Amino acid sequence: MAVPLILKRVATGIGIRKLISKDIDKAEIPQSEVNKIKRGLGNFAKGIIIKTNTNSKEVIRKVNKFESALERAIDKGVKQAGFQMLDIIRTKTKKGIDFRDKPFAPYSEGYLKKLEKEGKETNVDLWYSGKMLGALTPDQAITKTGKHKITLGFARAEERDKALWNQVLNTPKREFFGFNNRTEKIINKTFNRFIEKELKRARI
Repeated sequence: MAVPLILKRVATGIGIRKLISKDIDKAEIPQSEVNKIKRGLGNFAKGIIIKTNTNSKEVIRKVNKFESALERAIDKGVKQAGFQMLDIIRTKTKKGIDFRDKPFAPYSEGYLKKLEKEGKETNVDLWYSGKMLGALTPDQAITKTGKHKITLGFARAEERDKALWNQVLNTPKREFFGFNNRTEKIINKTFNRFIEKELKRARI
């Protein structure tokens, strides 16, 4: 977005003024031309005059458009980041690893016998009834809590209590609900690409 400047160049020159005054008769310059030159020299003494002709209205319009597009893109991008986070949590948990990418502690002998008796899978994936992890869906687990801010959580108290037991209260703990530096970098990279794509689509 260019802001063009139109410059008018003028100069000062007492020496030039004196020279012209001295050479009037010899050069036989018409008096009208001499007067014109002297009037011009009066303007020269003012120095450099800068006149601007800007496209400021267009610049402001585009800046406002950019800001609006950026606000919308960030809101959408943050929500997309929430979707991605949920997917990563669910995927890791299903693989039997916590948010630090470390294997979950094995189930106790008593719990394994219970699972086998009920004909359930014995993999350490925190999937007994499926309700807790099943609650980690965008419509249930993502809440907008501020400008460009969302919160991931469990909407129902029953599933929240189960998550709390696994995450904090149980021994050993199986910390599935969180993210490490690697996950954060992945989400940031995806977010930045999304913002760039959205701004290109806005054609600002």
